[in-house]
Amino acid sequence: MENNPDLKQMRVMYLVPSELIEGIKKNQNEIAEKLQRLSEKLEKHNSELPQDYITALQFRKAVHIGQWKFDQLVNSNLIKTIKKKRKIYVLATEVQRFFSDPSIR
Repeated sequence: MENNPDLKQMRVMYLVPSELIEGIKKNQNEIAEKLQRLSEKLEKHNSELPQDYITALQFRKAVHIGQWKFDQLVNSNLIKTIKKKRKIYVLATEVQRFFSDPSIR
């Protein structure tokens, strides 16, 4: 039976109640609306922070240092940071200063 070419090309149709289809459409619309709201929140969140600041993680990746070295630089006031709630931000210009100022490294 499995080798019969007629069975391989046979199509199967299912009858699905319209209520089920409408329920699926409703759920998809709800998901799309939630994604839209999340997207808007993310855009708003990203626009709140001026472009001249980066996160501590972005700074560490840009200058290739770990958390320990970053903490040392912050504690010794060698780089300027701003803390907002639980996040630490660094002036974007500090990346260039890190490489140009030998007293930092």
